[in-house]
Amino acid sequence: MNSGSPVSFDNVSKRFRTPKGTWYQALAGLEFEIKAGEFVSLVGPTGCGKSTALTLLAGLEQPSIGAVNVDGREVDKIETSTGFVFQHDATFPWMSVYNNIAAGPKFRGVKNYDQLVRTWISKVGLTGFESNYPHQLSGGMKKRVALAQALINEPSLLLMDEPFSALDVQTRSIMTDELVSIWETTGSTVVFVTHDLEEAIALSDRVLVLTAGPAKVKADFTINLPRPRKARDIRFTEEFLEIYQDIWSVLRDEVDIAYQRQLVAPGKGK
Repeated sequence: MNSGSPVSFDNVSKRFRTPKGTWYQALAGLEFEIKAGEFVSLVGPTGCGKSTALTLLAGLEQPSIGAVNVDGREVDKIETSTGFVFQHDATFPWMSVYNNIAAGPKFRGVKNYDQLVRTWISKVGLTGFESNYPHQLSGGMKKRVALAQALINEPSLLLMDEPFSALDVQTRSIMTDELVSIWETTGSTVVFVTHDLEEAIALSDRVLVLTAGPAKVKADFTINLPRPRKARDIRFTEEFLEIYQDIWSVLRDEVDIAYQRQLVAPGKGK
């Protein structure tokens, strides 16, 4: 088990110049802390800045104001100790399952990586599919490859941007349980972006509700559900439903604000 990295956002703002030359404010004074080894989900209305927060954590962008810190250091470049699982398929289509998962160790110069790769193939339930190519896999199997690609490198911080959003409901539920099971053996800190509040609760130690953009933290909920968890078993418990209602009562107002803004956006009427 590796050691997860603590994370902090210190009064972080981020704005982008649009193709029309105007400025768009994605984050405004975003502040929060995540302890080493925590699993934290970010939820909020569409376009509120959740994915922007992940790009700053990954070092893909820099804040306009403030500081993003990982493991006590300000992030000013792409971090090699950070793993990223994207919303869309990021497997290499010309590589087999085995070579997709082996790509990270090869790039890092790891020697004698074969057993490591086969261990992760087994962990994500792809034994027997080592020679298959991505086009020969189901959506859920591709996500298993993506998880193994990220976790085989033993990241201290794992960033996940709606990784299961394209999956059907049944496969998504299975992948949620598998992610929890695998993560509990790694020690990685996880920051997970999702629009699915049930998914966020089932996975997380904490759920941060972000305001309609520009994003700030509106509420921070601790998820006091016992681990190990099976999402399919806890979703209908009284404790789960109470947590859902508490978070939704806060999130609902931000969703309404975002929706009203869309109605009065240019071209949408007054």
